[in-house]
Amino acid sequence: MKPAIDIGDIKRNTRHSYFQDGLLDVLLGFQLLLVYLAIEYNIWANVVWLVLGLVIIEVIRKRITYPRIGYVRMANQGATAARIIALCVLGIILLSVVMAIVFLFLGLSVQKNWGNVIKIAAVLFIPVIFGLLAYEHKAYRWLAYGVLIGLGGLSVMLIAPRVIQFFLIILGGIITLIGIKLFADFLKKYPKPSEEATDAG
Repeated sequence: MKPAIDIGDIKRNTRHSYFQDGLLDVLLGFQLLLVYLAIEYNIWANVVWLVLGLVIIEVIRKRITYPRIGYVRMANQGATAARIIALCVLGIILLSVVMAIVFLFLGLSVQKNWGNVIKIAAVLFIPVIFGLLAYEHKAYRWLAYGVLIGLGGLSVMLIAPRVIQFFLIILGGIITLIGIKLFADFLKKYPKPSEEATDAG
Protein backbone atom coordinates (compact mmCIF):
# COMPACT_ATOMS: atom_id res chain seq x y z
CA MET A 1 0.00 0.00 0.00
CA LYS A 2 1.43 3.35 -1.06
CA PRO A 3 1.84 5.94 1.70
CA ALA A 4 -0.61 8.83 1.56
CA ILE A 5 0.77 11.98 -0.03
CA ASP A 6 0.56 15.07 2.13
CA ILE A 7 -0.26 17.80 -0.40
CA GLY A 8 -0.14 20.47 2.30
CA ASP A 9 3.39 19.46 3.25
CA ILE A 10 4.47 19.55 -0.40
CA LYS A 11 3.07 23.06 -0.71
CA ARG A 12 4.87 24.17 2.46
CA ASN A 13 8.14 22.71 1.17
CA THR A 14 7.68 24.60 -2.08
CA ARG A 15 6.97 27.86 -0.26
CA HIS A 16 10.01 27.22 1.93
CA SER A 17 12.23 27.06 -1.14
CA TYR A 18 11.28 30.65 -1.99
CA PHE A 19 11.84 31.87 1.57
CA GLN A 20 15.40 30.59 1.63
CA ASP A 21 16.69 33.41 -0.61
CA GLY A 22 16.31 35.82 2.35
CA LEU A 23 14.74 38.61 0.29
CA LEU A 24 11.61 38.81 2.45
CA ASP A 25 13.85 39.06 5.50
CA VAL A 26 15.49 42.10 3.90
CA LEU A 27 12.04 43.51 3.16
CA LEU A 28 11.02 43.11 6.82
CA GLY A 29 14.28 44.55 8.11
CA PHE A 30 13.98 47.67 5.97
CA GLN A 31 10.34 47.97 6.99
CA LEU A 32 11.33 48.18 10.66
CA LEU A 33 14.00 50.75 9.86
CA LEU A 34 11.43 52.86 8.03
CA VAL A 35 8.96 52.53 10.90
CA TYR A 36 11.60 54.39 12.93
CA LEU A 37 11.34 57.29 10.46
CA ALA A 38 7.56 57.27 10.83
CA ILE A 39 7.79 57.42 14.62
CA GLU A 40 10.66 59.88 14.89
CA TYR A 41 10.08 62.19 11.92
CA ASN A 42 6.52 61.39 10.77
CA ILE A 43 7.88 60.21 7.39
CA TRP A 44 5.63 57.36 6.28
CA ALA A 45 8.00 55.78 3.77
CA ASN A 46 7.27 52.39 5.35
CA VAL A 47 3.82 52.37 3.75
CA VAL A 48 5.32 52.92 0.29
CA TRP A 49 8.06 50.34 0.92
CA LEU A 50 5.55 47.68 1.89
CA VAL A 51 4.20 47.78 -1.68
CA LEU A 52 7.29 48.87 -3.60
CA GLY A 53 9.51 46.40 -1.76
CA LEU A 54 7.32 43.45 -2.80
CA VAL A 55 7.52 44.60 -6.43
CA ILE A 56 11.32 44.93 -6.25
CA ILE A 57 11.64 41.49 -4.65
CA GLU A 58 9.52 39.90 -7.36
CA VAL A 59 11.70 41.52 -10.06
CA ILE A 60 14.85 40.22 -8.36
CA ARG A 61 13.37 36.76 -7.97
CA LYS A 62 12.46 36.59 -11.67
CA ARG A 63 16.07 37.39 -12.55
CA ILE A 64 17.90 35.45 -9.83
CA THR A 65 15.77 33.08 -7.71
CA TYR A 66 13.42 31.45 -10.23
CA PRO A 67 16.12 30.67 -12.87
CA ARG A 68 18.05 28.80 -10.15
CA ILE A 69 15.33 26.76 -8.43
CA GLY A 70 12.35 27.05 -10.78
CA TYR A 71 8.90 28.48 -10.19
CA VAL A 72 5.61 26.86 -9.23
CA ARG A 73 2.36 28.79 -9.09
CA MET A 74 0.22 27.54 -6.22
CA ALA A 75 -3.46 26.87 -6.77
CA ASN A 76 -5.95 28.84 -4.66
CA GLN A 77 -3.32 31.34 -3.50
CA GLY A 78 -5.96 34.06 -3.32
CA ALA A 79 -8.28 31.92 -1.20
CA THR A 80 -5.44 31.00 1.17
CA ALA A 81 -4.43 34.64 1.56
CA ALA A 82 -8.06 35.64 2.17
CA ARG A 83 -8.40 33.00 4.92
CA ILE A 84 -5.23 34.20 6.63
CA ILE A 85 -6.37 37.84 6.47
CA ALA A 86 -9.81 36.92 7.83
CA LEU A 87 -8.18 34.93 10.64
CA CYS A 88 -5.92 37.87 11.50
CA VAL A 89 -8.83 40.34 11.59
CA LEU A 90 -10.91 37.97 13.73
CA GLY A 91 -7.95 37.34 16.03
CA ILE A 92 -7.30 41.05 16.56
CA ILE A 93 -11.00 41.66 17.27
CA LEU A 94 -11.14 38.86 19.85
CA LEU A 95 -7.88 39.97 21.43
CA SER A 96 -9.20 43.55 21.57
CA VAL A 97 -12.22 42.29 23.51
CA VAL A 98 -9.91 40.47 25.92
CA MET A 99 -7.76 43.59 26.36
CA ALA A 100 -10.90 45.67 26.99
CA ILE A 101 -11.87 43.27 29.78
CA VAL A 102 -8.35 43.58 31.22
CA PHE A 103 -8.63 47.38 31.15
CA LEU A 104 -11.98 47.17 32.97
CA PHE A 105 -10.47 44.81 35.53
CA LEU A 106 -7.68 47.32 36.13
CA GLY A 107 -10.24 50.09 36.62
CA LEU A 108 -9.32 51.93 33.42
CA SER A 109 -11.83 53.52 31.07
CA VAL A 110 -12.13 51.46 27.90
CA GLN A 111 -13.83 54.31 26.06
CA LYS A 112 -10.98 56.72 26.77
CA ASN A 113 -8.31 54.10 26.05
CA TRP A 114 -9.94 52.31 23.11
CA GLY A 115 -7.09 53.29 20.78
CA ASN A 116 -4.56 51.79 23.17
CA VAL A 117 -6.68 48.65 23.54
CA ILE A 118 -6.59 48.04 19.78
CA LYS A 119 -2.89 48.90 19.49
CA ILE A 120 -1.92 46.48 22.26
CA ALA A 121 -4.14 43.75 20.78
CA ALA A 122 -2.59 44.24 17.33
CA VAL A 123 0.95 44.13 18.72
CA LEU A 124 0.22 41.01 20.75
CA PHE A 125 -1.22 39.33 17.65
CA ILE A 126 1.98 39.90 15.64
CA PRO A 127 3.58 36.64 16.89
CA VAL A 128 0.48 34.75 15.75
CA ILE A 129 0.69 36.26 12.25
CA PHE A 130 4.39 35.50 11.99
CA GLY A 131 3.76 32.04 13.40
CA LEU A 132 1.33 31.37 10.54
CA LEU A 133 3.97 32.53 8.06
CA ALA A 134 6.57 30.32 9.75
CA TYR A 135 4.28 27.28 9.53
CA GLU A 136 3.09 27.87 5.97
CA HIS A 137 6.64 28.42 4.67
CA LYS A 138 8.63 26.24 7.07
CA ALA A 139 10.70 29.33 7.87
CA TYR A 140 10.68 29.13 11.65
CA ARG A 141 13.00 32.10 12.10
CA TRP A 142 9.94 34.20 11.27
CA LEU A 143 8.29 33.03 14.48
CA ALA A 144 11.30 34.43 16.34
CA TYR A 145 10.90 37.70 14.40
CA GLY A 146 7.25 37.87 15.43
CA VAL A 147 7.99 37.28 19.11
CA LEU A 148 10.75 39.92 19.10
CA ILE A 149 8.65 42.50 17.24
CA GLY A 150 5.41 41.83 19.13
CA LEU A 151 6.30 40.90 22.68
CA GLY A 152 9.71 42.58 22.60
CA GLY A 153 8.31 45.80 21.16
CA LEU A 154 5.44 45.87 23.64
CA SER A 155 7.82 45.30 26.55
CA VAL A 156 10.04 48.17 25.41
CA MET A 157 7.03 50.48 24.98
CA LEU A 158 5.83 49.69 28.50
CA ILE A 159 9.22 49.83 30.23
CA ALA A 160 11.11 52.48 28.25
CA PRO A 161 8.90 53.98 25.51
CA ARG A 162 11.49 56.59 24.57
CA VAL A 163 13.91 53.95 23.28
CA ILE A 164 11.43 52.10 21.03
CA GLN A 165 13.02 53.79 18.00
CA PHE A 166 16.43 52.37 18.86
CA PHE A 167 14.88 48.95 19.44
CA LEU A 168 13.40 49.07 15.92
CA ILE A 169 16.70 50.21 14.40
CA ILE A 170 18.67 47.44 16.08
CA LEU A 171 16.12 44.73 15.30
CA GLY A 172 15.60 45.97 11.73
CA GLY A 173 19.35 46.05 11.15
CA ILE A 174 19.81 42.51 12.50
CA ILE A 175 16.98 41.10 10.36
CA THR A 176 18.31 42.90 7.28
CA LEU A 177 21.78 41.41 7.84
CA ILE A 178 20.23 37.96 8.30
CA GLY A 179 18.41 38.40 4.97
CA ILE A 180 21.58 39.50 3.19
CA LYS A 181 23.49 36.50 4.62
CA LEU A 182 20.72 34.13 3.52
CA PHE A 183 20.75 35.66 0.03
CA ALA A 184 24.53 35.23 -0.20
CA ASP A 185 24.23 31.60 0.95
CA PHE A 186 21.45 31.05 -1.58
CA LEU A 187 23.65 32.28 -4.43
CA LYS A 188 26.45 29.94 -3.32
CA LYS A 189 24.12 26.96 -2.94
CA TYR A 190 22.40 27.53 -6.28
CA PRO A 191 24.87 28.86 -8.86
CA LYS A 192 23.48 30.40 -12.01
CA PRO A 193 22.69 27.67 -14.56
CA SER A 194 24.63 27.70 -17.78
CA GLU A 195 23.01 28.87 -21.01
CA GLU A 196 23.11 25.28 -22.34
CA ALA A 197 21.27 23.96 -19.28
CA THR A 198 18.70 26.75 -19.52
CA ASP A 199 18.09 26.05 -23.19
CA ALA A 200 17.86 22.33 -22.56
CA GLY A 201 15.32 22.93 -19.77
